[in-house]
Amino acid sequence: MTDGTFLLSINGQLEWVDFLAPAGSEWHCKYEFIAGPDWNIISGLEAGITQIATIVRNGAKIIFNFPIEIVYKSTNPYGWPQIVVSVYNNTQIKGYGRAHMPIRPGCHDLRISLSRPQPSTFLGYIGTFFGYQPELLQPKMLATTAGNHLIRMISQGEVQLSLNILTQNFTTLGYDAGSTSPECNR
Repeated sequence: MTDGTFLLSINGQLEWVDFLAPAGSEWHCKYEFIAGPDWNIISGLEAGITQIATIVRNGAKIIFNFPIEIVYKSTNPYGWPQIVVSVYNNTQIKGYGRAHMPIRPGCHDLRISLSRPQPSTFLGYIGTFFGYQPELLQPKMLATTAGNHLIRMISQGEVQLSLNILTQNFTTLGYDAGSTSPECNR
């Protein structure tokens, strides 16, 4: 018998970023999980920042292999967890991405497309000319739909996540996520 709750365990890694990066540039990522009001974190980190990776050759993938681990407890699937990733070259934002966590238990490879805000005024374009880039004050706003249609974005690059999803008591509460994903070939 359960107390009407289920657990969702997400663990894996932020593997790499594919971006047209010049040799010698330094990159890092920030990530943050966003979930609905009924979701409580049992263990793990809600947000994190990777190590700095230096590019050796022009156009090479930026390898992080940064571990991610979080366990949630909830009574319903409303507000299913999402991850928001921010990619930086030194201190300058190069892209934001977001994705819902897979519902089906098993191994998953997620490729998250990145985009960055465009300047919206003439002064913004002049600032871009001098190296200032528009940034979101709260990147987690991308996980909601409130006001996102007002942001002009440019698509650029992608992030690869490899995740293992485990659920406990999900099917006993009457939810069906389908069959388990095939084994990971890692």
